[in-house]
Amino acid sequence: MRSAGAVAGMARRSFLSGLAACLPYYWRSAYAHDIGSIKPPLEVPEVAVTSSDGLHAPLRDLLRGRVTAIQLMFTRCKSICPIEAVTLARVQEALGDHPPDDIRLLSLSIDPITDTPELLRIWLQRFGARPGWTAASPAEDDLPRVRTFFDRRPNLGEIHATAVNLVDRSGLLVWRTLDLPSPAEVAQLLLRLNGTLRG
Repeated sequence: MRSAGAVAGMARRSFLSGLAACLPYYWRSAYAHDIGSIKPPLEVPEVAVTSSDGLHAPLRDLLRGRVTAIQLMFTRCKSICPIEAVTLARVQEALGDHPPDDIRLLSLSIDPITDTPELLRIWLQRFGARPGWTAASPAEDDLPRVRTFFDRRPNLGEIHATAVNLVDRSGLLVWRTLDLPSPAEVAQLLLRLNGTLRG
């Protein structure tokens, strides 16, 4: 006859085994809809932003009319954000001389108190941003809505997701990449959404 401790140990091991078996399904079911094509597309929230050139406008107005790649960041970040910025710099290189009026890159801050237009301009200059790559900070009151919409997946131990969000000309989120995507992948997605590449 087993002791009470042995029975409790077996029950604990059984519970942990069952939990381990369930975790992969949980993560797949909870987050699979957040990667790749977003169906149906999601309308970007009506939040106010201030761009690196000092323009105050609704985010939708900033996005409308261009295919846009959006990546979360903040200028005080010393770990993953510079890597993300290098990714966008290489996306610009991969796009070559493609007209900036068609495609936009947007570094969207999650630190609106600190990230003034001046600091955002310095950030862009640091990484060699050309026309077509801008940065913006949401209004402080709108930050929770920005985080809820764009920052929905687990990330690499950072305080924000490192995926790139692709928005079409109508301001609809249509694609979300994996964390830290390759510049070539982002550039190809932008060109496809723009109608330059087929397939």
